[in-house]
Amino acid sequence: MSALRSTTLALSFTLVTAGTVLAGPLLATDDAGTVDFGKVEIELNSSYGYDKHTVDGSTTKTTTADGEVKITTGLFKDLGISLAIPYLFNERSNVDSDISNVDGFGDMTLEVKYRFAELAGINLAIKPSVIVPTGKYSADLSEGRWQFGSTLIATKEFEDGTYALHANLGYEYHHYREDDGSQRRNLWSGSIAGEAEVAKGLFAVADFGLATNPDKTSNELPVYALTGLRYEINDHLDIDAGIKFGLTRPETDVTALYGLVLKF
Repeated sequence: MSALRSTTLALSFTLVTAGTVLAGPLLATDDAGTVDFGKVEIELNSSYGYDKHTVDGSTTKTTTADGEVKITTGLFKDLGISLAIPYLFNERSNVDSDISNVDGFGDMTLEVKYRFAELAGINLAIKPSVIVPTGKYSADLSEGRWQFGSTLIATKEFEDGTYALHANLGYEYHHYREDDGSQRRNLWSGSIAGEAEVAKGLFAVADFGLATNPDKTSNELPVYALTGLRYEINDHLDIDAGIKFGLTRPETDVTALYGLVLKF
């Protein structure tokens, strides 16, 4: 469940570029841009991850396929709201035991983003978030409690939007339904990303990030690197694909990412 939680619960402080180049859904790093008033964007995001680790001579292999529908709309100028609904299929096999599966909807995420300032060409925004415990707790699809956090975001652009840089620093508080003291409640995350328009409507992206390990028995930080492409087909449709690498053991070894955005 660590991969699902780090995806659906990540709250970021983002330094990103202001202007026409904005971070797409492929990136874990957010941007300060908001959807225009009255407009709607629907993201259909999917991923497939593979992880293998050995502890005391026992090897566990885990494959995780998940999908997410995220709906975002503009409430007012510089103010938007979004709702994300995730679905997870997790298969874990051990050389000494049978295969176990987890399959179902996870906790929904509600976010409100407000872009409140521009300083020296850098857009600043804040994004409070709420995790709603809609997943089935007994199936390990939910932490069983409402979770809260906030995101501070900033954005910077170069050469009329040809290039963009993004960075995240975030905080989230976890309130566990059954707390045996083995999990950290206060989690921090940080990331940095970049985008470049390599052809008309085609953007190459890269992302790097790390976070607090929720497991108190380990001080090794989950660290990832991501790269991919996003193509803006027209004003109403974007598609994206990429690959994410786990650089430390707490992160999933490798994850394929793909999705599309519908704009109305």
